[in-house]
Amino acid sequence: MKNLVEKLKSLPSPLKEVISLSSQVAKSFNYRVYLVGGIVRDFVLGRENFDLDIVVEGDAIRLVKKLAYIMKARFCRHIFFGTATLYLDDFKIDFATARKEYYPRKGALPCVSPSTLKDDLFRRDFTINAMAIGLNRDDYGRLIDYYHGLDDLKRGLIRILHKESFFDDPTRIFRAIRFEKRFSFSIEKNTLLLLKEAVKKGALSWVDEHRIRDELFLILKEANPYRYIKRINSLLGFKFIDIDLELKREDFLLLQRLEKAIRFYHRFSFLPKLNIPIIYLSGILGGIRCSYLELPLKLSAFSNNFGLRKEERKIVMETFEYIKKLKKLEEAKYDKIKIYDTLKPLSMESIVFYYAYFKDKVIRRSIRIFWKELFSLRLFVQGRDLKKLGVIPPYKFGEYLKRLLHRKIKLGLKTKEEELKELKKMIKIDKIRN
Repeated sequence: MKNLVEKLKSLPSPLKEVISLSSQVAKSFNYRVYLVGGIVRDFVLGRENFDLDIVVEGDAIRLVKKLAYIMKARFCRHIFFGTATLYLDDFKIDFATARKEYYPRKGALPCVSPSTLKDDLFRRDFTINAMAIGLNRDDYGRLIDYYHGLDDLKRGLIRILHKESFFDDPTRIFRAIRFEKRFSFSIEKNTLLLLKEAVKKGALSWVDEHRIRDELFLILKEANPYRYIKRINSLLGFKFIDIDLELKREDFLLLQRLEKAIRFYHRFSFLPKLNIPIIYLSGILGGIRCSYLELPLKLSAFSNNFGLRKEERKIVMETFEYIKKLKKLEEAKYDKIKIYDTLKPLSMESIVFYYAYFKDKVIRRSIRIFWKELFSLRLFVQGRDLKKLGVIPPYKFGEYLKRLLHRKIKLGLKTKEEELKELKKMIKIDKIRN
């Protein structure tokens, strides 16, 4: 494909320099280098991708050491896998020794040994990801396609390279769905049969839950994850998360509303960035069919088994724990102090979830008021101002600041001077009362 040379030329300058120097260093070591993986696929599809993966027929770590020295760049190496990563400006470039692999047991991480480019491409997940571009003087820009990935790209097919693929690495089940939906492709007929067979035989139970979490989160980071969730549900369900998890019509309706809630939230550019996967995950976990008392135990077990980070665990737990408290906003009737006190302690992800979960107009409008008017509210007055005004002991600072914030909300105080004036009134009244 002639346009691949042009695609290489269109890369940012630091990446073009890495490719050029990689080719030169490889030649001096009598190695050969190739661009592989998703970037090759995306070049062919005309999609932007700056994630460079380079395979070396030779010692990748030795090559990267030399590159790092020449380019004055950082690098790290993984001797067991024969891989290294070069860090240059804002880019991360992965290098790997061409290798073949075998799986000591189903679902385990592979054992690898040095080999050829052809063997290296054969160990990939799908044919569309098993193409390479030559970076050497004699094959620069040439597409290398041993396994007919280009044909499958043209036909819009996701196809595995061998029949044991899903058994060797069951996380490929998720990747098949991710690529199918991302590119609006279809899973090839025989591949789909083998995927279903792997699911039926419980292949996902052989895999460490952390690897499943990583693949699931990649799916939930895609644009419009609802389509992906429906496909997962139709092909394998979600019992790999919990045996009692079964998504029903109301769960899918909630997931659709989550999509709309996230889009609405993004209208407010001043609000913090969301952890979108954890919001959708909370929507999925709502499909666990168990008693109200059992649910916290199940959520805690899931969080531990799947290795959620501390802040992610907090979001998952509070999403379900605070539902009853949020109903109090119905009674508050747009009382801004009550809105602030109810919502401020919560993660923004939980609040977005509630915006989708509740259909009550009062609750939804209360959340909008919080986003538009209250979330960014801050006092100008600080602890040192209280100290100057003679407020002692210091443990009273928090109480005064909270009361002052409530006054700011109620009275619409705009400046530090107005806050100090109100604070002095509060202190004076307290002294009279005491």
